[in-house]
Amino acid sequence: MATYDHVTIDRDDESSSTEKIQKILDGLGAVQGVEQALLVSEEGFPILCARTTPISEEVETLVSAMVAGIVSTFAGACVQLNLGNEINFIHVQTPLGLGLISSVGSTILVLITKPKVKLGLMHYLITSTKTKMLKVREF
Repeated sequence: MATYDHVTIDRDDESSSTEKIQKILDGLGAVQGVEQALLVSEEGFPILCARTTPISEEVETLVSAMVAGIVSTFAGACVQLNLGNEINFIHVQTPLGLGLISSVGSTILVLITKPKVKLGLMHYLITSTKTKMLKVREF
């Protein structure tokens, strides 16, 4: 299995934080079973993506808007249920794959995988990716 732990973040590097975040996403997209990794604004706009399976820009924009709506709606439901308003993970499982959604500051990380991936490993990847992203930049 490919890993993305080889991606290092050096604060003294001359590349921009956007380029560093893109490298982190690209590393996540290189993991076996991962088809897409998207970073979406809370307003529903695509920010960055890494994909091994091609999707059109139109689909990427549509999915970004839908994911932001899901997170916002679910956060509201959690408040009503006295569960707080911070979303760590939302899972969507279909016969064709798995979608994992997680907040990273004021952005949303979306991971689309093939159907037969290990959920615990995907949780670990998202958690470590969020940590790496937050070291590069506050969202």
